[in-house]
This record gives sequence, structure tokens and C-alpha cells, in this order.
Amino acid sequence: METLKIGIIGIGVIATTKHIPNLLKREDVEVAALCDVDTAKAEKANTDFNLNAQIYSDYKELCAREDIKVIHVCTPNPLHFEMTLEALNHGKHVHCEKPIACKYAEAQKMIETAKKVGKKLTSGLQWRYNAAPLKMKEMIENGELGDIYYIKSSQLRPRRLPAYGAYMSKELNGGGVLMDGGPHSIDLPMWLTNNYEVESVRGVTFDKMKNFPEGNALGSWDPENFDVEDTAMAMITMKNGMMIYMETAWITNMQQEAPGVIASIAGTKAGVDMVGPTFECSVRTTKMVDGELKTEINNIDKPVDMNAYDINHWIDAIQNDGEPAILPEQAATVTRVIEAIYESAKTGKTIYFD
Repeated sequence: METLKIGIIGIGVIATTKHIPNLLKREDVEVAALCDVDTAKAEKANTDFNLNAQIYSDYKELCAREDIKVIHVCTPNPLHFEMTLEALNHGKHVHCEKPIACKYAEAQKMIETAKKVGKKLTSGLQWRYNAAPLKMKEMIENGELGDIYYIKSSQLRPRRLPAYGAYMSKELNGGGVLMDGGPHSIDLPMWLTNNYEVESVRGVTFDKMKNFPEGNALGSWDPENFDVEDTAMAMITMKNGMMIYMETAWITNMQQEAPGVIASIAGTKAGVDMVGPTFECSVRTTKMVDGELKTEINNIDKPVDMNAYDINHWIDAIQNDGEPAILPEQAATVTRVIEAIYESAKTGKTIYFD
């Protein structure tokens, strides 16, 4: 099997906690190049992970390397579009972190280009690949829940705003929490039901907490340099009538039962949700049994490493000429919904899709 030489653009937290560690677990890849405008970050990663990668400050030089077959784009969101196009047009397969793009038109262009050059494209929506969501999807596909008509998707962090990098700048990040946790909270219910056919979106956003940095687990910030939303909610109605309620926040005076992205599903035969401190491995089912409403919690013994799942399925798709776990069309729909939430929040109107 071919050893794939991989280049990574943007050597921040997501590159050093997800991409590099999981790529290094495979014997059929080589992390051959690291690129960051701050080359000290790339040099540090080279040392920390005992790599022998070539260091670049210009992503175009990296993309031009003929021996590099795969590019991972891990840069701030507004850079995803131009960097992914550059890599695709140089004949590389591209894993672009979420959101795949800041604008739906950009995402469409990325997909069109990937098809034109015959290369694969994916995005980092790995939160769907914890053990509990995988079990819930299995139950849905087996018909155990019946007709699903409502899903609540939630990620309310009490005090976990990433007070570093570009997150608090609309210019540098493309937006706030909708560009960070939002893609996962929007994708999860759609992936669970294999339904990306959106009819309409009604959304609201808030920046109420920007003046209250006290107690934030990921550092403090200057409210004067904070011009993005810290909280967002949306009602997403699907063409088949199913309704999704999505809520995501960096910083709230609320406690969510589980710490990550969770889903609650209402079906005609049963309802399921994710519970407890081990939410990623616990599924609670509520249904009628012998004429009585019963609730049962199923604790899944074996966790699933969502980041490894994403990376492994991505590399396998390239090696075996298959589809990546996360399809670019799915990621593009997520971007379209984000765009609609912003527009709805701005105008106060419901945004209808064609």
C-alpha cells in the first residue's frame, strides 16, 4: 500500500490534538510538511512529535510540492476556501476543518473543484462519531424509534469560550460560536436521520456575555475586541416536516447535563437521548412497555475515539478509493444553515431554502 505524504496547513490546537496524533498512528502515512505563518509553531510540532517534516510559511509553496498527495487545512475559517482551492487545483486530496467554508457559495465551489480535478474532499464534523450517536443512528436505521419528528441538539458550555487565536474576531474567524460549536450541533441531528433536506431556518444570536469574562476555563479576553456572537439558537424545519431545535453557546450561566454536543430524539415508537458525565457512551431510551412508559439507560462499554474515526476513514477512503465518512455535500449544507441563521438573526425573518 502506498505511503501517503501529507502536508498540514495551520499548526494550531486542532492540528496538534487531532490531526497529527491520529495520522501518526497509521503506518501508511507520513506527515511530510507543516505550514504556518508563525513558523515557530511548526518547528515546535516538528520537535514535539518527532517528525522530519519540511517547514513552510507559504501554503502555496507547500501545495506545489508534487510528492505531497494530501493536504489538511487547519487554519482560521475565512482561509479555508482559498487554501482548499489551491490544494485541489494542485491535485491534492483535502481534509478541511469545519466549517468547510464561511459561505455556502464557497463550499459549492470547493465541491465542484474537487469533482473537476478528481480528488476527495472532506471536513471535520467528527462529533457525530462518539459511541452514543453511533448507537442512536443504529436504532433509527433499525426502526426502533418509529417516525422521528423532533430532535433537540445542544451544546451549552457554562464557561468555555476559547479566548485565544482568532475566535473573537468576525474578520479573522468569520463569526463566533456558530463557526465553532455550531457546525457540530447542526450536523449531528441531520446525520442521525440522514436528512440534509432543509426547508427553512429561523435563528437568533446573542453577544450578551462578552462583558463577563470572569471564570472562563480557557482564559480571559478584552470585551472591546469581541465582535462575534457567544450564543445562538435556531429552529430548522426539514422538507419532510421534521423539526430540529439547535442551541450552542460558549459561555452561559446554565449547566448542561453533559459537557459536549448532545442530542435528544422524539419518535413515534420511542425517544432517546444522551445522558450523564459519560454522555458519549450512554443512551437513554423512553418507550411504552406493556402499557407503561419505561426508561432504560444503556451504557456502552467501548468508547469510540471520534477524532481517530474521522482521520482513519478519511485515509482509508483515499487508499481504497471510497467515500470519506464526512461527505463535503453534508458539510456544505451545514454552512448554508449557518449562513441562514445569521441572516435570520439580522432580519428577524424566517429564511426559506429552495
